Amino acid sequence: MIGKLKNILMSASPRLRPTLQAAGIGLFIIGIAITGFAAYGEIQSTPYMIQVDQSVSDTNEPTVSYSDLTSAEKEVFDRVKDGGAAPVEDTTLSTFANNAVQYQGTVYSFEMTYDLATLTILPFGLGIIVAAIGGVLFFLTPFITRRSLQTNTPSV
Repeated sequence: MIGKLKNILMSASPRLRPTLQAAGIGLFIIGIAITGFAAYGEIQSTPYMIQVDQSVSDTNEPTVSYSDLTSAEKEVFDRVKDGGAAPVEDTTLSTFANNAVQYQGTVYSFEMTYDLATLTILPFGLGIIVAAIGGVLFFLTPFITRRSLQTNTPSV
């Protein structure tokens, strides 16, 4: 890809230099913006997941009745009670990390996991690549167009 970029720049006339440099700046800014949005998304996301560790009829852990859960907590509980896993937010995480839930005569305790497999790494990497291509385009354009100009002018 960089070889193609170099060939394009080598064949470019010096009049295209401002256009190529503007394109480089644009790509650099777009790459930084993509990277920033990906980093913000990672910071805002919660990579914690819960799943049912065990369900017993009685436990020594502090329990919370299903009816006392908030609607968001009930939604998470309903997804995990039959063996699934669900992402949790901060308030939901503190509820499930510190308590067992009593539901229809059964007490459910939970296991917390940290899910590293988030997809924000893809846009983050794309942003870095786009910014790098923009930087290369901006900084190498003057050198390559100058070299192209020197090789195209006849020697006296």
